[in-house]
Amino acid sequence: MNCCKNLPIRLAFALLAALLPSVGQAEVLHVDDRAGRDDHPGTCAKPLKTIYEAARRVNASTNPGPATVLLAPGRYDLDRCVTFGGDRTFTEQDRLTIRAATLPDDPAWRPESMPTILSSERPETTGGITETYCLKVKTSHVTIHGLRFLGNSATSNMHCCVERVGADLDDLLVTQCLFLGDPDGLNIYCAALATGDRFVVDHCVFSKCHACTVYWDGLDEKEGKGCAMRYCIVEGALISGVWTCQTAEDFDFHHNVIAGGAYVWMRKPGDRQRYQIRDCAIVSNEHFSGYGVASGAIGRTGPEVRFDRANVTTSGRFEFASDHHTHLAADSIGRRLGAGLFRNRKHRRENRNDARQ
Repeated sequence: MNCCKNLPIRLAFALLAALLPSVGQAEVLHVDDRAGRDDHPGTCAKPLKTIYEAARRVNASTNPGPATVLLAPGRYDLDRCVTFGGDRTFTEQDRLTIRAATLPDDPAWRPESMPTILSSERPETTGGITETYCLKVKTSHVTIHGLRFLGNSATSNMHCCVERVGADLDDLLVTQCLFLGDPDGLNIYCAALATGDRFVVDHCVFSKCHACTVYWDGLDEKEGKGCAMRYCIVEGALISGVWTCQTAEDFDFHHNVIAGGAYVWMRKPGDRQRYQIRDCAIVSNEHFSGYGVASGAIGRTGPEVRFDRANVTTSGRFEFASDHHTHLAADSIGRRLGAGLFRNRKHRRENRNDARQ
């Protein structure tokens, strides 16, 4: 006998939904440093004011499903680190996403649309090293998307913009972000650092940072697998464009432009992995490959370290299209590689940055 035969259609569907496995609801928290308040519900009409409150709410929740923190244009001053990571479990499909409300490939995007993260945290000394941080990630399956990071003005300070350090962490995507350092002002020592598997940096721009991307093995010296750096621009790295520490040889490094820095590639002393570099432009750097420790480079590598190279350009002129550091000038080396903030080539060509300069 069909017990739903004589029920109204809507009631039948409600009964069917009740019998199906529950699906996690998406949680979206809007943050606006100018119009928001931290006692607001976090809706578009009534946003939160601080990233701290958004993190607190995400970390306190144990509900299944994805969570998104949407940052409105503005400047977000951090006098202490923001940490994302509680008891809530995310998956590859149901992710935690921290992103700009307007993303770079949106036709309405402008440089001033990028939320700007500025650290004013006072450094604490740990083992003789002073450190400050913007965002710490202590959970898996996270995307950080479309943000602009500046540095920290404290002296003798190893400032890090994005960090993921912990046991068995997986799947961190940092994409379409700007990291703009100033060694004489707002210094960035390490732009993005992570332990674990699948740390992917995509379509990001790094200007005058010390160590731009650091694929760290952590205190347990565990090999990181499935990591990548692709379609990125590195300009004027004070230590290196990329730093690998026991990162697995499946490291995917392609369509990057690295120019005008000290080292292109830094390694942990003793590492001998053989990596492939393909479809890149590498020009006007002092050295290609070196060994380094936390405080910086300790010297160049020798013949014991080898790279497989395919389609790597090593001569030409490097130039950004504008002072906004979003993409390369039309006649710059590496322009055809598609590196830079924009994924959409048409949008990159038509972006108003070129016309405004």
